Amino acid sequence: MQDGICYIPTTKGIIKVITEFSAAMVALKETISLAKTISEAKTDADVKATTFELQGKLFNLQSDCLGLGEVIQSQKEQIAHLKAKITEFENFAREAEGYILNQLETGTFVYSKKQTVNDAEVSVHLCPYCFTKKIISILQPDLKAYCNSHCPSCKNNYEMQKREIGL
Repeated sequence: MQDGICYIPTTKGIIKVITEFSAAMVALKETISLAKTISEAKTDADVKATTFELQGKLFNLQSDCLGLGEVIQSQKEQIAHLKAKITEFENFAREAEGYILNQLETGTFVYSKKQTVNDAEVSVHLCPYCFTKKIISILQPDLKAYCNSHCPSCKNNYEMQKREIGL
């Protein structure tokens, strides 16, 4: 998966597996045919020539099988990566549950959710930039001006309340 786009292993990867498997099957068929030829050979020269050819085919078969193993390993790694991404999205969905897009009095949009903290109900606000990146980042008050908040992850600043002119 790259930038939220999921690679489905049905095109290039599957075709490569089929190609490698087909080549391995052809080599196996030729190997069996050569083994039969060896068993039917009448002279020592025929046996040696066919054995030499058989060794070449076995080498090709081994090479094809190794290639197939590499393709299968690559597919396993990609499946593991996709499973990790799915888990990441599921975790974000679970953490983001209940947050809704909210417009503050300044016009700023944030994701908010009412939560109980120390027996008091408070609104918890999340950074909208980080939220789109699948990151839960709670906005924190700016110690210099309590009407401002900042995101500890991306460092964006948000004006939370309107201030009267001259203050």
